[in-house]
Amino acid sequence: MNNCVVLYEDWQFECCGENFEVGNNIKWLVTNVENINIPIKTDKIDYYYEAHSSDYKKIFVLEGTIKQIKVLYEKYKTSDNNPRLLIPFDGALYDVFSCKEKMNEKNDMKFSSYLVYIENYSIRPSLESEVTFK
Repeated sequence: MNNCVVLYEDWQFECCGENFEVGNNIKWLVTNVENINIPIKTDKIDYYYEAHSSDYKKIFVLEGTIKQIKVLYEKYKTSDNNPRLLIPFDGALYDVFSCKEKMNEKNDMKFSSYLVYIENYSIRPSLESEVTFK
């Protein structure tokens, strides 16, 4: 079966995301995954949801059906190199049905991202006209 996992960060959703839940058909702009710092072991993340880039040559259009949603909670500490920077050092994953569920703190961890499991997906390069962030 044709499956993938998309990392969808909370700040992207809060800014301009649309509600989604298990069973929805989606059409999202994504990029390839580069240098994601997640403090716990997760399934392989294939793509990163990206609604804030205008570089259409690096963006793809992913379509498919949401099979599962997990939420990532992270615990942070001060960076040794920069005391003004917080870095994740621990975390946990929880299953949810919908992004509409309220994501309160859990065990001193803050909600950070969704891991969205997509099935029967297709992916193609985006067209300049599809990338509306300027």
